[in-house]
Amino acid sequence: MNSSSKFNSFFALILVPLVFFLSSCSERSEYGEASDYKKLGYDKLISSVFPTDNSTSVSVSTKVAITFLSGMSTGSITTNTSDTTCSGSFQLSSDNFSTCIQMSTSPSASNNNKSFTITPASSLSGSTTYKLRLTTSVTDTSSNSLAYIYTTNGFTTSEAGTINGGVISQSDSSALSGVNVSFAPSGTTVATTTTDSSGDFSQYLSLGTYTITYIKYGHLSEIQCSTLATDNQTLVITTLSQLPNTCQSTGTISGNITDAVTGSAVSGVSLSVTSGLNCTSGTVVKTATNLDNGTYSLSDMSAGWYTVSTSKSGYTASTFHVYSCGDVGNQDASISTTLSSGEMRIVLHWPAGSTGDDLDSHLSIPDNAGTGTVQIYYGDKSYQYGSDTTDNVTLDLDDKNGAPGTETITITKVKSGTYSYSAHDYTNRAETSIRKLGRSRASVTIYYNELSNNKTVYNVQKGGGNLWTVFTFTTSGGLTEVGTMSYQATESNIY
Repeated sequence: MNSSSKFNSFFALILVPLVFFLSSCSERSEYGEASDYKKLGYDKLISSVFPTDNSTSVSVSTKVAITFLSGMSTGSITTNTSDTTCSGSFQLSSDNFSTCIQMSTSPSASNNNKSFTITPASSLSGSTTYKLRLTTSVTDTSSNSLAYIYTTNGFTTSEAGTINGGVISQSDSSALSGVNVSFAPSGTTVATTTTDSSGDFSQYLSLGTYTITYIKYGHLSEIQCSTLATDNQTLVITTLSQLPNTCQSTGTISGNITDAVTGSAVSGVSLSVTSGLNCTSGTVVKTATNLDNGTYSLSDMSAGWYTVSTSKSGYTASTFHVYSCGDVGNQDASISTTLSSGEMRIVLHWPAGSTGDDLDSHLSIPDNAGTGTVQIYYGDKSYQYGSDTTDNVTLDLDDKNGAPGTETITITKVKSGTYSYSAHDYTNRAETSIRKLGRSRASVTIYYNELSNNKTVYNVQKGGGNLWTVFTFTTSGGLTEVGTMSYQATESNIY
């Protein structure tokens, strides 16, 4: 065989394997076999996530979103809406995907199908880290999918608490169900709920100050301001007595301001009025000073609820609630003189139109020996420590005249030991299934210089019961809200 024939034979032996090799290479991509050719890395599909990775103090009411670099096949972006199993291609979990957060609806698409948002069916847990996961079934409109499962480092939610409230009808104090209640910390609504058949609602939220809006057909819309201040706090806010939309457009609000201890009229009290319940930082809609006989009058007030802030030298600044539905009188309030260090005052108040008739204050106090307790109530109105007449506990006001009503207890020198305070619905003491106390809109204000802002206010708990156990107090531990409702027929047996 000549040299040319040998070369051709050798070239054929080399060419055939080379063609086969090149052909095989053409069927592969940087991600593997031909079947993987349309799979892309994260950087080719994903633009951003919200909340951002490694972020902290995220609201427990947050929504979760992901944005892609190009339009996506909406049918490939799914999530779990029926339970907490980790189904769907867009998942959120706090336990490394052993379970997943149930979502309220399917992902919502926007931005030309580049952005997708999921909304948890209920608030997330506070102080918890959540991770987001996308599976490889996610595809864009060109059928490109993720090469690998995408999992974020996660975000951590803020501390949180619960706001409990209720709504009753102003006309007859019956429970008002189906009221839409929304919560906005800074003008943007982050959560909504509705009142149940008992007129009550409960919402888990991140700590912060909220404007709460109440809306129901046939009634005036109202707002209330409230602040969740501590982690895991359960805050009971003022029950709203929602006004009908048939109220006259304007009217005059009037009432009396008295001393919380003596019950006598207080004159020269400066009044500053803002719209809504417990909203003191909004626009002032009216100012006034009450008269020498303690009466006040606010004219040309639009229909709705208001908060009145009081100021007078020698008295602790306070607030009370009033409403206009045409001319409405008898909207009384009491204010407390400024206290000395170590002195405490407890004021129970139930407003005009309240379902409360005769509410009674009951305070359990340490005795002289410090080994037992004494109950202060209408049946035993005072207790003196030793021979010092300035060292005592007294029931200053015992109001039996219906709503509005005020009862006041003063402790001149707080002792070591445990104090416990309750409010009893004396009128309905024999009842075992009544809810009038829970709908009375009663409140208890504790004045004590060692407290933040010199006072603390507790609103009556919701639910059945004629005995509201409000708080306990020790000098070492401070105030602790108890907040329970129960039934007690015999007032002397409360403590």
